[in-house]
Amino acid sequence: MPKLQWSNLRTLVLFGVLVSLSASTNTVHAHSLSRRVEQIPWIDYEGIKLAASEALDSDVQRRALADSAGGYPHLEAREPSTSARRCKKIEKRKEWRQLSYGEKKDYIRAIKCLQTRPDYGISPITNNLYDAFTQVHTTDFGLFHISSPFLPWHRWFVWIHNEALKHECGYTGPAPYWDYTKDYKNPTGSPIFSTDPEIGFGTHGSVVLNELGRGGFKVDNGAFANFKVNIPIPHYLTRNFTYWKEGDPDGFWGYQLGESFSPRAVQKLLSSPTFWDLEVNVDALNVTGNFGIHNSPHYLSMGDWVGPAWVAGTKFSLNGTTAPNDPMFWPHHQNVDRIFWTWQQKPGKQWEYNGKQGTHTDFPELNPPEPADAHLSDILPFFGLGPDVPVALAFKTENWPLCYTY
Repeated sequence: MPKLQWSNLRTLVLFGVLVSLSASTNTVHAHSLSRRVEQIPWIDYEGIKLAASEALDSDVQRRALADSAGGYPHLEAREPSTSARRCKKIEKRKEWRQLSYGEKKDYIRAIKCLQTRPDYGISPITNNLYDAFTQVHTTDFGLFHISSPFLPWHRWFVWIHNEALKHECGYTGPAPYWDYTKDYKNPTGSPIFSTDPEIGFGTHGSVVLNELGRGGFKVDNGAFANFKVNIPIPHYLTRNFTYWKEGDPDGFWGYQLGESFSPRAVQKLLSSPTFWDLEVNVDALNVTGNFGIHNSPHYLSMGDWVGPAWVAGTKFSLNGTTAPNDPMFWPHHQNVDRIFWTWQQKPGKQWEYNGKQGTHTDFPELNPPEPADAHLSDILPFFGLGPDVPVALAFKTENWPLCYTY
């Protein structure tokens, strides 16, 4: 099997993103589906509609106040009204290692259970809810990656997934995140990758799947051993922990992957002066030789986590559109959200939102058109996985309907 040199990886990833963007527009918008999308019974559509309306009204008031005062940045902290609904309980999310054995076992059971639940007409390819989440993530991928909507879009996406675990599959425990700062010196040795058949997410396995080209090894241990997914075509869950070691003889990229989510890297993120600076740092948009705290965990695993890296003699390019195929997507993105939440606790940052919509301006090789400015009133699309919502509704986790904290 030919080795993928890490010096070429960023180019391949950017090419994959470009392919994804070619089918996208540069403004977040509602999406028309070929299949009839059903209302999901456990989502409070009317409540969300009312909360969204109030969030938009508050954003209009906030901007008017800021304009009248000369745009002073401290006025960005205006709190939207929450009269529509109140949280009955604020759930506290926990690091994976803080969960009991029973909670870990039940969380993994619930994730698997989604494969037995209906997709409510979301996916034109399969009819189960597990694959529906991947399908949504592949749709107009460029609208909510490497741009301002990335953090709020994924916050809502992960929250909907947790709601599905509760309402469809009876999960009652906390939503776990993976704090990889605890593992940055040896990330693939993290206990979350345990081979325990009940609570381990497994390693990259030992069976090479040639059909996946450079992507890799069938996961054949842990709770997801021989686990099958269906987007873009049916295949076994795959990972490859070897490229960041074997394809990197000088150790440069392997070192950078770990350093990208070290405690020092997180502190740098938290010192970002503006929301757009935070997004730039999360994805390392302006840093050569660094993939950022978001992308590095994807690349250390390869396989399905990057798309699933079907670049050897197949029609599928290297990009992250199908990353939710790998159940590790959820603890990873809950940690990205935790870092976003931590940054928002700084004075004046709770409602700060700026930057660009659907843009890759730090990647000149993509040559995008000039994007629109980002506003809290912009609409985040979810392609049938519940209603589309304004960014403002995803901006405070302690407000309804999110109702969680860290």
